[in-house]
Order: sequence, then structure tokens, then C-alpha cells
Amino acid sequence: MRPASTELPFQIPVLIADHQLASAIRDLRMYMEDHPSEGAVDVINAIENDYQLMLSYARQGYQDPSREILYKHLQQRLLRLCLSLQVRHWIEKLPFFRNADMGTGVTKLLSPIRMKEQLESFVSEMAMLSLETDEVRREKSREVHRLHQEFLTCLFNRLVVDHPWSETDQQFYEELFLSPTLDRLDVLMMVSAVTLSAVQTFDLPKFITLLHVYQRSTDPYVRQRALVGWVFALQSDDHLADEPENMVQEACRDAQVVQDVIDLQKQLIFCVQTKQDNEEIQKDIIPSLMKNNNFTISRDGIITEKEDDIMESILNPDAEDQRMEEVEKGIRKMMEMQKAGSDIYFGGFSHMKRFPFFYKAANWFCPFYPDHPAIAKVTEKLGPSGFMTNLVQYGPFCDSDKYSFALAMSSIVDRIPDNLKEMMGNAEALGPVMEEQQRQDEAYIRRMYLQDLYRFYTLNESAVGLVNPFKRERYVVVGNEDFFETDVARRYPELCLFFIKNHCDDAFEQLQRRSMPYLNMSQRLAYAEWFLESGKQTNQAVQLLEEMMEEDPDNEQVNRYMARAYYASLDYVRASTTYENLYKRYPEKPSYALNYAITLSKNERFEEAVQILYQLDFEHPSQHVTRGLAWALMGQRKLEQAEREYNKLLASSPATIDYLNAGYCQWFKGDIPKAISLFRTFLKQHRDVGDKIDLRDEMENDCSMLRIYGISNTDKGIMCDLVME
Repeated sequence: MRPASTELPFQIPVLIADHQLASAIRDLRMYMEDHPSEGAVDVINAIENDYQLMLSYARQGYQDPSREILYKHLQQRLLRLCLSLQVRHWIEKLPFFRNADMGTGVTKLLSPIRMKEQLESFVSEMAMLSLETDEVRREKSREVHRLHQEFLTCLFNRLVVDHPWSETDQQFYEELFLSPTLDRLDVLMMVSAVTLSAVQTFDLPKFITLLHVYQRSTDPYVRQRALVGWVFALQSDDHLADEPENMVQEACRDAQVVQDVIDLQKQLIFCVQTKQDNEEIQKDIIPSLMKNNNFTISRDGIITEKEDDIMESILNPDAEDQRMEEVEKGIRKMMEMQKAGSDIYFGGFSHMKRFPFFYKAANWFCPFYPDHPAIAKVTEKLGPSGFMTNLVQYGPFCDSDKYSFALAMSSIVDRIPDNLKEMMGNAEALGPVMEEQQRQDEAYIRRMYLQDLYRFYTLNESAVGLVNPFKRERYVVVGNEDFFETDVARRYPELCLFFIKNHCDDAFEQLQRRSMPYLNMSQRLAYAEWFLESGKQTNQAVQLLEEMMEEDPDNEQVNRYMARAYYASLDYVRASTTYENLYKRYPEKPSYALNYAITLSKNERFEEAVQILYQLDFEHPSQHVTRGLAWALMGQRKLEQAEREYNKLLASSPATIDYLNAGYCQWFKGDIPKAISLFRTFLKQHRDVGDKIDLRDEMENDCSMLRIYGISNTDKGIMCDLVME
């Protein structure tokens, strides 16, 4: 079981789950003495009386066939009381919950039946408006939408703080969310409210509702919101019940459920990398677009088209084509990032979430529609331009960004030039037009919703303190223990390779151990390469590859990685032996000969290394061979010959390491000024690219070569000080 939250006395749910009801009741009473809550004392008294009765029967040796059921019912009642107290705590401590509790309005005391009637009446009223004249319909529609949005906002708040649910509540909301008589927008907002609530404090009936709605809804938008909801809810700290594990295992018998969960996990990686992607866009792409666009915006927000520069057209007739090429290049790069899954619009719209519209939590999750009371005026002002319709149908933004766009337009709509207004009527003005089939794709729907959620948790000030599903310790949702016995776990290697490809090392580290039993040969090699490249788990790479060597000792690729792993772990003897085997088996491959020679040098077998390297230098000359030969010659104390080889390297595109090694050669020869100069160049080249490097550390790495020439610690210290003068 996952440890429970440390806020409040919520070791108590752990006691309840571990069948320690007496201790749970005692601790809960102690908490309630310091945190009184209306009605809670009566509830715990009733639970304790029922439990004492059960204990009395047990004390007398009475075998009650219903004992298991009754005990479980007592556990559920105690957990529900804990949930109620937990939500009271959130309301007292967190602005988001406090605002939600204050904003429940008329829905606070509304019965479920009356709530359903209210939601259905909106659909009926909108249908009846079609019988009215255009002018009357517009006026009435505006009022109907205003009243309904107010009701929906209150209902959203109620669902956020509505804890805990009973089995009856679960059945009611499940039927409500699946009802064909409700407007889709209403259902989507309610599902989001339940998600926020269940993520913050796990409530089994809410989890069941979200899972069942995901499984049974025929609406892809509802399905995807529900999917995100139940998967995120599993990450809750207070998730201690056993039922979710059984339900998840049953759900994952469906291959489509497994695929949806895997795809959701992949999309979450792009969400958590949003800030990095935004930095790349702001640094590399936006400056070029701004430089080459053809419009200017004055201080007071008036947009004007730039005048053509006559002199530029004379002196540089290709300038316009070059500008267009740069713009197209930048846009193409952003589209490639978007196609790969990146949230390319976050940076631009993150500064547009200060409108009063976003003070209400419900609006962060409201699907975009032009009749929303907050943007109705701008919709009217744009009139028949088609902009709002295009924004709904073609805008490649998540819903909260569409609202940001529309709200920003409201402040400048009166100052937009007619020709620009006309241009805005074209779907292409919002970017590359997406086909209807693409917009209906469930992966796209899910991505847009995740972006809304990410903006809410990242940009909304009132969300501070909430359990954030995008935090490092939570976003690897498939690592939840409820998936361990499902086909999702069998797909862990696929996900881990995805993490590696997208440079998400922390996600890989969280999941890689669990993925080991499911790895095939190529996947294990990919893991070994990551262990070696990252430099974090060299020993694990050695262990993994040694297991593979036992299974297939003649596999060339495994042997190659094994040699690399030994070398990385500084086991030069076994590295040399492994490379020797490869060198003898594949004499036609010069890389094995080179690596064998290098490991011979590491083992101070310089004579053998030089023989191989001279032959390589004749048959397959390269900088790598020259570098290895120079080092081996230096190991033989043939400094004049080594110097000639280093001079060759320094004369033609040298690597940074060549300056260090050439510096050693000059030092050993006694040319201290030249050695100092080479060492300084080595350090400077590293620092120019932002690498932090210490010459003392480098000398320590090469201590075996320095020892050959009798370089003492005193000599090293003096040389380092001379270099740093």
C-alpha cells in the first residue's frame, strides 16, 4: 500500500485499511477534539457503538456469517468520515477549495433529481429558441446562456467539495454523465470537477464513476476526460482501498484501455516538458518571426501594416523572399514540434490568463463556445467575419487558450483594420487547418484537455497547494501499483524507450526496474546504452550485459556493449579481453582494433598497442588512430614521436582533449611554457561551451601516465597554479 498523506491524522486511513479499527477510532476522536466538525461526533459514536456490538458478539464466541460484510461496511463508514474531515481541512487551508465552497450557490442544497431537471431544462429551452425570430432568439439565447453558465459554475464548485459520495451518489452521477438528454458541455465540466476532487482526495465512488463513464460513454470528449480523471485519481496519496486494483485489472483486459493508458502516459511527457519546449521557441523561433513579420502594433494597441522600404527593394531585391523564407522556416519548425506532441502555444498564452474570466475555476475547464457570457460581446462585434466559428472548428489551441485569444481580441477588436478582419475570417489565419477527422481523433482530444489541465495547475494562482498530477513524483502514472498485474506493465519497455528518446531521464529511472522482466534483447541493449551514456548506472549496465552474455556469448552487439561497459567502469583488464575477442573475430572492422589498442594502453601494454596502431595508421588512418598512437608512444617514453603525432592533430580540427594530451607531452619534455599554453587552451575551450572542468581532476584521471614520468602531487599542484595565474 502507498503511504497515506501526512496532513491531518491521515495515518488513520492506513489503520482502517490494516483492520485496526479500534486504533483508528481512538486516533480520529483525538483529532476531532482539536478540529471539531458539525455532525462528525454523532457519526463516530454510531460507528463505535456498532463496532463494540460486533466485538461483544466475537467475545462470546458467536460466529456471525455476515461478519466480513459488516466489518467492511464499518471500514467504509470510517473512511467516509475521514474524507469529510479531509475536505473540511482543504476548505480551511487552500484558496481553491475555500472559493469552491463559497461558490456552490443554489446547488448546495439542491437535490440530485432537481439538479438533473435543471440541466435538462437548458437543453429544452435552447431547442425551443429555434421557433423564435432571429432578434428574439439572440436576446433570449444570451439570457439563457448567462443563467445556465452561472448554475453550471455553482454545480462545478459543489462537485469539487462534495465529499464523500455514497454508492447511491455514484450510481446517480454515472447515469447523469451518460445521459443523452444533457448538453455535452455540461457533462465535460462536471467530469472535470469530479477529477479535481478525486485527485486531491481519493474517493472510491468518484473513481468508479470516472472509470465507468470512460468505459461506457460513446462521446469521445467525455471518454477522454474520464480517462484522465480515473488514471490521475489513482495517484492520490489517500488511495488505500483494494477495489481500484481489481477494477483496473479487469478494465485492462481490454486492449484499447491499455493502449489509451499508454498513449496518455506518452502525452504527459510532452506536458511536463512544456517549459523546455517554450524556452526553445522563445530563444530560436520567435525572434525570427518577429523580425520578419509585416505588421506593427503601437503602444495603444493599434495594428498597422508596415510601409514598403523603397531603398531596400533597390539595394536588396531579394530581401522580401528571404524574410518569407525565414518566417516559413520558423513556422515549419513549430509545426514539427506540435506534430510530435509539444505544447507550442503555452508560452504565448501563459501571459493571457490574468483576465477576470479565469478567476473562476470552472472557466479553466469550460469547452470553448462563442455564446459564453464572458465573450458574447466580442462575438457580436466580430459579426459575420467567421472568426469565432473558425476558432471553434479550426483553432489548434486548447479551450482555455481559445478563451484567452477571444478575450484579448475584445480589447482591440474596434481598432483592427478591415483588411485584417477580412483575413481573420479565413480558417488559415489561425494556423494550419486541421481536418475534421484529425480533430475528432481521441489522442488529439486528450492532448488538448491535458493542456487545459496543465495550464490550470501551472498558471492558476488559486491552484497553489493542490495535489499536482504533473509533478515529478506523480506524472509517471503507469508506475502505479494498480497496473503491475496488467498488460500495461508488459508495455513498460516501450514506454521506457520513449522516455529515453525524449530525454526524460527521471521518468525512465522511475519505471526501468519494473520493466526489466519484460525486456527483449534489443530493448536490453537500448537500456545498456542509456546506462552507459548517462554515466549514472554503469554497474547496472555491466550486470545487465553479463546476463545477456550468459544467454548469447557470441552475440557481437552484446560483446561490443560489454566491452564499453567494462571500460566505463574502469575495468580495463576485462575491457581489453573483450575487445581482443572482437578484434580477432572481426579483423575487418578497424574500430575493434582501435579500441583493443586503447585498452592495451590503459593496461600499460604500450608495445602491443603501438604495433596495432601503426598498422591501423597505415591501413585506416584517422584522427582517432593518431590520438591513440600518440598516447601509446608517450607511454613508451618516445616523446619526440608522440609530439609529431600531436602536432598533426593540433594542425587540423583538433578535439579539445588533444590540447590536454599535447600539454602532457610538452610537460614531460620539459617545455613548461608550451605545456601551460596548451592546458589553458584546453580549459578555455571547455568553459566557452559552459563546461565546468578542473585540471586537477583531469590529472587524477591520467595519473597512471603521469606516474610513468615521475610527476608528483607537488608537481601537479605547481603546474595547476601556473596554469591558473
